[in-house]
Amino acid sequence: MEHLLETIGRSMFAIFGVMALGSAAFMVASRSAVHSVLGFLFAMLCIAGCFLAMEAEFLGMAQILVYAGGIVVLFLFVVMLVEMSKKKEKEVFQLQSRYAVAAALIGAAVFAGVFRKVLFGAASSQALILDPDLAQGLNVAQQNAQAVSRGLFAGYLLPFEILSVVLLVALVGAVVLAKTERV
Repeated sequence: MEHLLETIGRSMFAIFGVMALGSAAFMVASRSAVHSVLGFLFAMLCIAGCFLAMEAEFLGMAQILVYAGGIVVLFLFVVMLVEMSKKKEKEVFQLQSRYAVAAALIGAAVFAGVFRKVLFGAASSQALILDPDLAQGLNVAQQNAQAVSRGLFAGYLLPFEILSVVLLVALVGAVVLAKTERV
């Protein structure tokens, strides 16, 4: 029975992974900004499905709340606020797709070449673990939400707060840019 559940989990991970790749390709290839945001939303939901298939419930729910909820709403606000109807800019934007695909392929090849050992090297002999004094009194295998929160808010509190400030600055910048476009 345990082997069957593991096989189903791997199959669901593969299905969600392929769907995430397809929706990401749709997002990049779409000519409409709203359709791109919807492709991004579906990709984020599929990635949350991958997390749930790996029994990482906290990360799956965080993926849904933060990315599929918050970031997609932010993108939709930017799409609605920024005026994209200028014909001249639209034609220039549509002509760049061939160059963007070529640059993405070259970038992926360079990335794979530089990080070849990291991407295709031997797996780590030890899984990532929580610091023993932080995990005191906690069954990490059964309570992964508590383990992630202890690691996030104890060891990585400063980067977490810096990330929230960067996202706030990006939101304010998008609103300021959208406001100056309409004047």
